[in-house]
Amino acid sequence: MAVTQSLPGSARAERDNRAARVSLYAVIFGAFVAGGGCVPAALFFPLTLRWMAVILLSGVTAIVAGHLARFRAKRHGLHGRRLALAGIVGGLAVLIDS
Repeated sequence: MAVTQSLPGSARAERDNRAARVSLYAVIFGAFVAGGGCVPAALFFPLTLRWMAVILLSGVTAIVAGHLARFRAKRHGLHGRRLALAGIVGGLAVLIDS
């Protein structure tokens, strides 16, 4: 796999770990939906099962992307190991909460 790197002249010239950010974004989205941030899913029963599926999918995505990010950080020397760990722990919290 190719490791992406920013342009040498840019402000972010260090190596980037995209999977760590995906993991954290999935946790934030799952917590937002689980907390009733968008539409109160309890109003409509058919939508409740769909929102539950979205919450579970975001939790699983956060855990898988977090493990992938930690592996890439260790193997390729990328940054974002702590961010990936936060994504894993947050993904577990989202799964337990739902």
